[in-house]
Amino acid sequence: MTKYVNILNDDAFKVVIFTPGNEELLARMIEIMIPGMRIKKLKFEPTEQHGLAVSDKISNFDAVCTSESGDMFIVEMQCLPQESYADRMVCYASFPIRMQLEKKLGDIREGKAKPMDYGLMPIYVLSFINFRIGHKDDAILQEGLVSSYQICSPRTGEVMTKALYFGFVELGRLEVPFGKPEQCKTVTEQLAYSMKYMNRMSECPKEFEDRLFPLLFQASAYANMTVKQQQEVTSIMRTELDRIAENEYARKEGVKQGREEGREEEKRAMAHRLLDLGVDSRIIQEATGLTREQIDAL
Repeated sequence: MTKYVNILNDDAFKVVIFTPGNEELLARMIEIMIPGMRIKKLKFEPTEQHGLAVSDKISNFDAVCTSESGDMFIVEMQCLPQESYADRMVCYASFPIRMQLEKKLGDIREGKAKPMDYGLMPIYVLSFINFRIGHKDDAILQEGLVSSYQICSPRTGEVMTKALYFGFVELGRLEVPFGKPEQCKTVTEQLAYSMKYMNRMSECPKEFEDRLFPLLFQASAYANMTVKQQQEVTSIMRTELDRIAENEYARKEGVKQGREEGREEEKRAMAHRLLDLGVDSRIIQEATGLTREQIDAL
């Protein structure tokens, strides 16, 4: 195990971020994603939500919380590209909408409210994604990493409602290489750098001075976790390693007759994935046959 958890894994992200006591950490992450947002207090909500019918499966969100003013936030981590991921986030927004309407109906039945008011409190669906969204124009990006959307007119840009907001931190767009934290020019870049490389780091870079980073690194350190959290993270990493090993075996079976260059590329790809999981470089050398210099260059 490395010193810090690999929070690019969505299950590990839940363990680190969605833990009582880490509300201030998540609040600061949200403020960085949404320009002008200020959050005094956050409250964690249940992450399991039933579908539209009793027979529907339960949807598990990575983190769900509400602010003191009633704004609701769904925060997700997605490491690998997924087809129609944006549409999935739109579907996620339907859950808090239904929750708000169900509460309004309950208040009407109990005589606590007058006839149905469809006004919605703002709902923010936010994602950290370790890949790039294919934008028509990259000018949409805030600080080169964050894209955001609301429902608005395609002709004038007039916003129809402020009830829905979608934001994506595209970690896959970060161009700062590992070992060069001083090249990060903004807090957003520093956050992206920390999330991508934390499990390969031994401490928080001295250049990262925002109050977010002591909270993030402290919450992500194995030594600061409860025994239960450590067991959960260990189980998550074992499952991830098993999946990588299975995929690697299937790939090797299919390329036995491939060229030597192809096999070397596979070794580097496997080494890169193991590095992201925080596996010690000596173990990676034994597993892949790559030299220490080759691994350090990844």
